[in-house]
Amino acid sequence: MAVRQLEIPVVLRRAWGDEAADAFAVWLTSVLEERAISRDEYRQILSRLDILEHDMADLKAEISELRREMNERFDRMNERFDQMYHQMVVQTRWFIGALVVIGTVISALLAIAQFVR
Repeated sequence: MAVRQLEIPVVLRRAWGDEAADAFAVWLTSVLEERAISRDEYRQILSRLDILEHDMADLKAEISELRREMNERFDRMNERFDQMYHQMVVQTRWFIGALVVIGTVISALLAIAQFVR
């Protein structure tokens, strides 16, 4: 990229002198040539950034859809776990109740057996 020689303002030429102003202009021109980009390159970079932005928007939409699906699955799993927990509590109560009844019947039978002798 060709950067034309910078023109130093008259005020700076008077304050610095012609030699210092010219040296500064050469130095600044070389710095700009090393680090600056052309308008065409800038437009090309902007177009690439626009493409990336569009792709990122699509990716964000896909990720949010995936999160929604995963949340639905986890909600269904939580419902199943809640149902299983409820069934386990019910079965545990029935089991304990059955043990109590069986224990009572056995105790009653043993008491009757002792009185019969």
